[in-house]
Amino acid sequence: MQNVRVQFTVPNVEKVVNLDVHVNGENRKLKFRVEKFNFDSENGSSEDLVTILRDRITNYDSEWELYHIGTPADGVIPVTFRFINQKDA
Repeated sequence: MQNVRVQFTVPNVEKVVNLDVHVNGENRKLKFRVEKFNFDSENGSSEDLVTILRDRITNYDSEWELYHIGTPADGVIPVTFRFINQKDA
């Protein structure tokens, strides 16, 4: 299956976003989770940041896969995960 990436803003989301999407007439349920990882750009190098992110992503809940790493801002990096078993989402 090919991926189509659509960027949108969902206000007031605490943890999980559930989406119903129609693809070629078929209804699909998608589930995404956004985590905000803290970092201190003043006291760490880019390599330190990459190491921290890699460790957190690698050790994240195995039912979720990495979907997108956002732009760092205000000491946090938003990381979006997609629920792997979409049929049960």
